[in-house]
Amino acid sequence: ARDLQLLGLAGQDARSEALRALEDFWATREIAGVALVDMEVWKWLYAHPDATPAQLKDAVVAASRNVWNRHYAPIFGTRDVTLLAVYSHMINRALYTPDYPLGHLIAFQIESHLRAQPRLGEAFEKLCVQGALTPDAWMRQGVGTPLSSAPLLAAASAALETLEPGR
Repeated sequence: ARDLQLLGLAGQDARSEALRALEDFWATREIAGVALVDMEVWKWLYAHPDATPAQLKDAVVAASRNVWNRHYAPIFGTRDVTLLAVYSHMINRALYTPDYPLGHLIAFQIESHLRAQPRLGEAFEKLCVQGALTPDAWMRQGVGTPLSSAPLLAAASAALETLEPGR
């Protein structure tokens, strides 16, 4: 997102920034649904260690429907969609999809922080030299605030106002 700026060329205009914020918001929301399915399925697997492949398939489809109906059906107006079950690799790589929404939040929060820094290189270096920390401790030390969805939610709200003023 900073390629043109680093080359000394013009940055993005308000509309492209707004669209990027909404793209980041939706990408985070989408993968968060998959992460919820992943967590629900692994809870089910631990409760059913002798499950057959068919039972596991039914549990994944049920988890997908449950997450969709709770978090997506109110937006799209369609219930019982199983699209979130498409990430079949969640079964052979235990509980890694919950890392994705955290990564999206971290990336957006860092970008928001870096945008306000007069010395990009110094601010970036501060993030890179910390070592192995939990994500929240890393964010507190690197950007001065805890890991939070607030920057992304605020940007998405502002983006809607930019694209559709007074809506």
